[in-house]
Formats: sequence, C-alpha cells, structure tokens
Amino acid sequence: ESADTSTNVFECLAGYISKYLYDPNSPVRNEDLYRPYAAAMAASEFVPEGLRQAYFYEDRMCALNCVGAPAADFTFTDRNGRKRSLYSVKAAFTLLFFTNPLCPSCREITEEIMSDENVGDRIRSGNLSVVSVYIDRETDKWKELSSEYPEEWVCGYDQSYKIRRDMLYNIRAIPSLYLLDRDKKVIMKDAPIEKVLGFLPALDIIENN
Repeated sequence: ESADTSTNVFECLAGYISKYLYDPNSPVRNEDLYRPYAAAMAASEFVPEGLRQAYFYEDRMCALNCVGAPAADFTFTDRNGRKRSLYSVKAAFTLLFFTNPLCPSCREITEEIMSDENVGDRIRSGNLSVVSVYIDRETDKWKELSSEYPEEWVCGYDQSYKIRRDMLYNIRAIPSLYLLDRDKKVIMKDAPIEKVLGFLPALDIIENN
C-alpha cells in the first residue's frame, strides 16, 4: 500500500478477505483465521481510523469461544418450562444450534440434521446431544412452533435475552452451529452444516484419544 499509489489492490484484498473469511454467508468463513488479520488491520497506519475501530471490534468478537476454548455457559428455558444450562447437558459431544423456527435456512439445516443417520445413531447412543436454542424476542411464536423440533433434541429459548445482550457468542446471523466436546470446549465454531456433518465420523477418534 505504501509503494502503490495508482491502484486499489490493498482495498480489494481487504474486501475479499472479509467477504470470504468473515461474512456469515460464506461457506469458508473462519473466525480463527480472520482474527489475526483483523488485529493487524486494527493497528495498520494504512487503514482509516473509523475502519480501524471496526476491525478492533471484529477482533474482539472473534476472540469469543475460540476453537479449543471452553464455550460460554448460559441458561435457557426448555419447551417443558424448565430452566437449564448448556453445561448441564451431559454427552460426549454437543451440537449447539442457534436457530429460529421461522427462518427458512434454519428449517433446511434442521431437516439435514434430522435426516443424517450418523446424527440419529449418535443421539440414540448418548454420544451426541443436539441443543437448539432460540435467542430472539418472539418467544410466543417459538413456543407455538417448538414441537416441530425432534423430541430427542434439547430445545429452549433464552428467557433473559442474555446471549445477544451480553454478546456471549458472536452470532452475526442464524442459523449458527457450534460443535463442543464433553467438557464443552469448542471443536468447531460457527461452522457450515456440511462441515459439521462431514466431521462427525472423526468424533470417534477424538473420544478414543
């Protein structure tokens, strides 16, 4: 950027990196790869002050629930009206699914998860628990539609709106999927459903190690 005064290569590259690694609709999004880039841009003299602040914020958000770190715990109300917490769900692995029953993409992913035999087998064996959590405010609509989720899933809503209010997770769009281990450490973060389902066979190796 300091040497090139006739083109906008720097700006183009910045746009591409943000588009592919951080856009919530990108199939190759990866906050752990994007974070060091955002940190560098936040400190760069070649980035306008306003954009540096935006990159600083993105760096801070990407630091939440990194792969290998414990996922943030939270409480929710399940469809039977009971208060539960993420860490109270006992399973070798947990698929945390931030969703909305009115969201078409969420419905598609719900159907993909339900139709995957590997997921069904793991749920029945106790190896995997799917925790579906609604994080928006229209709880009456969620209660009306919550029966559409499989009975074997743990389903609930954030009764205090704490997940969004306190930014416990960097949920920029729903659906959003996290795969957690037995200790609720993050294995996959905001991952596309194709990557999650493709990774499930590797869980046996992780558990045995």
